[in-house]
Amino acid sequence: MIEPTIPALLAHAKADHPDRPVLILDDYTTSYGDLEAKSALFARHLLAAGIGKGGRVGVMLPNDETFLISWLGIAQIGAIAITLPSLATAPEIAKIARHADLQLLIAPRQYLHHDYTARLAEAFPGIASQTPPYRLSDVPFLRMVWLWCDEGGDCPGWAQRIDLTAPSPITAEMLAACEAAVHPSDPAGIIYTSGSTAEPKGVIHSQGSFIRQGLKLAASFDYTPGERAFASMPFFWVGGLTTTAFCLMTVGGTILASRKSGAELLDFIEAQRTTAVVSWAHIMRAMADDPSFPGRDWSAMRNGLFYEALPADRKPSDPSLLATPIGMTETNGPYTIVDRHLTEEHRGSLGRLMPGVAARLVDPDNGAVLAHWPDGDRYADSAGQVGVLHLRSDVMMLGMVWREHADVFTPDGWYDSCDLISFKHGHIHYHGRADDLIKAHGANVSPREVENVIAQLPGVAAVHAVGVPDAQRGAVVGAVVVPEPGCNLDPEAIQAAAAKALASYKVPRIVLICAASELPVLPSSKVDRRALVKLLAEASR
Repeated sequence: MIEPTIPALLAHAKADHPDRPVLILDDYTTSYGDLEAKSALFARHLLAAGIGKGGRVGVMLPNDETFLISWLGIAQIGAIAITLPSLATAPEIAKIARHADLQLLIAPRQYLHHDYTARLAEAFPGIASQTPPYRLSDVPFLRMVWLWCDEGGDCPGWAQRIDLTAPSPITAEMLAACEAAVHPSDPAGIIYTSGSTAEPKGVIHSQGSFIRQGLKLAASFDYTPGERAFASMPFFWVGGLTTTAFCLMTVGGTILASRKSGAELLDFIEAQRTTAVVSWAHIMRAMADDPSFPGRDWSAMRNGLFYEALPADRKPSDPSLLATPIGMTETNGPYTIVDRHLTEEHRGSLGRLMPGVAARLVDPDNGAVLAHWPDGDRYADSAGQVGVLHLRSDVMMLGMVWREHADVFTPDGWYDSCDLISFKHGHIHYHGRADDLIKAHGANVSPREVENVIAQLPGVAAVHAVGVPDAQRGAVVGAVVVPEPGCNLDPEAIQAAAAKALASYKVPRIVLICAASELPVLPSSKVDRRALVKLLAEASR
């Protein structure tokens, strides 16, 4: 059993399966040995630049080799990798860079049709007139920007081009000494997710948390060293970083990725002898509906959520009798176990608690403890009671950026998930959220963050953002906007303006213009948010 640290994981891969592919992205393949060598050289360049243990480095990269090299190289020396959405807008970049106290930001020079030098120059006013180390009052700790540039591509004078062909003054022996000082308890990564306020929520996880959770998930998903799993989850999010990358890397599996769609994506998945597909429901539905799907060879498929491609003995007779794990960024992904063959009694279950996870239910009104189950209790039962789920585990976050311990955990060390849960014979059943977070495309969206952006638009008197149920995406963001007297607002113009400041999954897909007098209110005179959901759902139809 390897020590639960990134350096130990990489050393094990180098010694045990260096030639096995770790990532196949369309026509490009990276082996475990190549990845270890490149991340080690990247780590030495970081040390030479003054980044050491505890240093904060932002990673804003797509799902490719550059992300893995960068993230692993950062964590390899005990620095902290802070992930940003690969398509983050300039305001989002500035907000996270300031909130996370970034010292270095790593990004591509260009990705798809996006020019990152222009976006970074917009995010950090004045950077284009400086050279490293910067002195920018808006992001006072930012000293460097490193860019992954295509061969022959230009790099602006204010940034540094990443060159893995260049030697480093830091020796391999010095790198080994730094790696030896990395401990499982050390912070390794910060993953940003929307909280219940507009303030960013940076969740801090340790070296041990990533490795232990990767091993647990591999066991839950029944992954083996020969696993070849396709997943479209972004690496900057816990679903891609832990549930995909570390889950496969801890067992020596292969991550399959593609930038194709439609029949070409199916060509890739079929040709790669894919053993598992884990993706959004609407993406898998589109693949199953493709005219070319029925005639394809899916004989290698044995795992994942792509039911239509699974063999009969691995396919649930009824998809609603499969327990899909529930999780969150704070728990480093799922905290329940996959169960492919639920009984009718447990229809709708989200699985049992993982080993190492303790839970209790708390009355949402008075905070009284309704029930308590120790580590991985497989027989927990709340006798029909629904309460707010509190969790403790060996993969729980260390804390959050800019939050005191007491602001994140209860005095006795529990984390309040805000999920309304009941237990039946060990199985978790979900009953909604105790707060107003929107689960759009599987990611948390803060209503207040959306509201703050739209409220700044001319002619807007008030705005209320809520989650609207969506058959394909689970939920989408909807907004009811109240115009100032005499102003005419255009829903499409509001969406276009919001898209300039928000990631695409946060932009309202439904915008309803409504007079203040038409807003549904509760007896307390507060806006009835549930009634708003109904109004937006009707407007969508």
